[in-house]
Amino acid sequence: MTAVRALCRSLFLHLLLLLLTVGFSAGADEGPPAEGPNLQISSISGNLEMGRPSSIYVVLQNNASPSKEPADNGFNKATAGSIEAELYCSDDRIKIFSGPQMAGSLAAGENATVQFMALAEGVALGIYPLQLRLNYSRLSQVTVSGDERIPNFVFAYESVLMELPSQVEVVRGPKIELEKLVGETLPGIEASLQLILTNRGDEPAFDLLMQARPNPPFLMVENGKEQPSLAPDESAPLSLSVFTDEDATSGYYVLPCMISYRDEQDGERRSQELSVLVFVGESPFTSWLHLGLAGLMVLLLAGGLLGLKRFMSGGKKLRIIKS
Repeated sequence: MTAVRALCRSLFLHLLLLLLTVGFSAGADEGPPAEGPNLQISSISGNLEMGRPSSIYVVLQNNASPSKEPADNGFNKATAGSIEAELYCSDDRIKIFSGPQMAGSLAAGENATVQFMALAEGVALGIYPLQLRLNYSRLSQVTVSGDERIPNFVFAYESVLMELPSQVEVVRGPKIELEKLVGETLPGIEASLQLILTNRGDEPAFDLLMQARPNPPFLMVENGKEQPSLAPDESAPLSLSVFTDEDATSGYYVLPCMISYRDEQDGERRSQELSVLVFVGESPFTSWLHLGLAGLMVLLLAGGLLGLKRFMSGGKKLRIIKS
């Protein structure tokens, strides 16, 4: 019992020296308190792609000076607890889909990342201001009552409301376009094609993958295994093989393709449709048939001319005999 009383007395003196404050401020405070947590935006990453929902990552850090108070965050005046973060943009064309995000508690020197989804539509490329609204609690006062040997401690917390300015950039994102198609197909055979793809956007596209789909007269398609990464304005060749219907007539036909790539920000794969015009030449059999018919016509014409010549020569001889 003596040991318990000694421990309580030691804790009592320690808390009186380090935590006891004069006065109590209740309610919300517009801005960070004079002492206690110091929340700041350590970094913000993620750009808004025009017309596509995108992720924004905000890293919060508590830059308060480390305290010599008890290690338990709940009894540390430098700790920000129950942090709630909400992102705003004054431009109505940038819509923030995510509501308030919980960031937990941050002791001095700790950080946490919160993620928001946003969409930019109808705005020009460039940088736009954002506001991050933070609501958190901090230890404001400790009151002591009861017997000095076995004291009672009451911890009071207050709510703090503050806003931090930030910004985000609106970009086009990766835009994959067909630069050139090398090769053509023929009816009834398998042909190899090469597609030269170029990234016309302002963000890189990683691990590019092409999936062409069969579409008449292309009966079967085999996609290549290449998975290049394209920086802005960079090009790379991708290969595929197609088998064309033997009854296909010569002309241009659409080969639908799905282009997918890994996004730099969140690592997820994104995709876009790409229609490729492929030329189908004449069938070799049809070409030989046309050539054969043409040759036959030449022979018939030559034979007819030869016969006519002979007939005309014979008619002259008969007229000479009669005279």
